[in-house]
Amino acid sequence: MYKNGIIHFKTGPIKIEIEGQKVVVSFNVLLLDKNKAVLKIPFLQKFNPKINWITETVEIKNTQS
Repeated sequence: MYKNGIIHFKTGPIKIEIEGQKVVVSFNVLLLDKNKAVLKIPFLQKFNPKINWITETVEIKNTQS
């Protein structure tokens, strides 16, 4: 799944919007299969996504009030 497990490059800070929440993140880029990502603990803690292991989907709800 992670090919050789080597981080090929790192991005600088990138501004993105996830379900209405604007955040700045950096990415470590690995050679993965199509449409796959590795989410790290800080991201999971911040957004607390709903992960469906059967359908292989991740849902992030808008937590802004």
